[in-house]
Amino acid sequence: MLTAESLRHAANEVARASASGAEVDLAARIVAEVLLDQARHRSPAVAPSVVDEQLQAAGVGASLAPLPAGKPLELLRSGARTTEERATLAALLARHLENVLARRDGAATLRAALPLLDWLELDGRYPPYTAARYALPADVTARFDELVRSAPVEAPTQLAAAALRVLRGHAPEASMAPMTPSAGAPPNALEPPRASRNAPMTLACEVDGAHRALPLRLLAVVTGWGLVRGAVLAFLRLVFRLRSPATLTLDGDALRVVGHTELLGRTLRTWDALFPVDRLTELHRETRFPMLPAALSVLALTTGSIFGARYVVQGAREVYFPVIALGLGYLAGGVLFDFVVHALYPGVEGKVRLTVRSGSRALVLSHLHPEQVERLLVAVEARYGSARKVLGEPPSAPPTAPSTAPAPVHDAQP
Repeated sequence: MLTAESLRHAANEVARASASGAEVDLAARIVAEVLLDQARHRSPAVAPSVVDEQLQAAGVGASLAPLPAGKPLELLRSGARTTEERATLAALLARHLENVLARRDGAATLRAALPLLDWLELDGRYPPYTAARYALPADVTARFDELVRSAPVEAPTQLAAAALRVLRGHAPEASMAPMTPSAGAPPNALEPPRASRNAPMTLACEVDGAHRALPLRLLAVVTGWGLVRGAVLAFLRLVFRLRSPATLTLDGDALRVVGHTELLGRTLRTWDALFPVDRLTELHRETRFPMLPAALSVLALTTGSIFGARYVVQGAREVYFPVIALGLGYLAGGVLFDFVVHALYPGVEGKVRLTVRSGSRALVLSHLHPEQVERLLVAVEARYGSARKVLGEPPSAPPTAPSTAPAPVHDAQP
């Protein structure tokens, strides 16, 4: 999830790049045009072909305006995965809104685009309103907020209109009142409103494919099919840029996985899978090799120390400097490898995989951050309890059927 700190940091990096002469405004315009096209078609992901069309029309390449998080137009075409990458694209979108607002027809242009901006804010990957409030200067933010909040709200029902006002930044009156219980109030009177507890959560991830049962995985290992399949997938990902970016969203009482499979930047297929919380049969978190960098460092230091000391002693005994130099090289290599690992992976945390199963359908998701997964599991547990209450059963009651209750969440560290 994007935070105020990540958006401010991304905005500072965009400002530095602009000051150094990079064509940030052009990159921001292309980012905005592509995201607005995604909102116009309600697409689950950015279409790489739209990015290519915008680049061709502007006469520039995807390497335009490189930033510390990466080249934004390449990130846009391939799909941002990390919080830093998504914050960078959101900050560029906010910068384009600032540029539009500065034009003579800026206010009218932004009002016409508000339905598309509403969809992007609700989608949550590159929220324009949130990014504008944290990434733009205070005076620009005030003008933008005034324009957005004063714009007429068109909705079929009063409830939809109220939700749209909250999305655009209107603070509901109930939320402005102090949360102090009155006399005789129930013990849970200090709890936040239900709407805030059930706010949507969105996580960026990748789909590893359908979950396979343990006998099938063992059969793949024994027959060698697992090794062949892994080698082929690694080759496709390295050479042909095979990827399956997706977003995992907990919205209401359902988990939703929306994403696409792409090859050479072209979308092969898209999918939209829905998993109701009260029908989950498995929600399994698996930590993947959290201590691998530390183990590699220990192995490198041990190997360098053993062979280095051996050759140094042997060279000193024979008074032969090349052997001594070889031993010193082994020692230096082990220390250098440890330094590189710590420089590339500071405070490394193990990435996790998440298996989501509902009946016979199951997906394996990867490239998830542990803290985000932890918050997701807590939210799912809370909403599962609410769903049981709606069904007239206590949250702690045992499931009546395997298909109506999720299996206990547990961790695994291979």
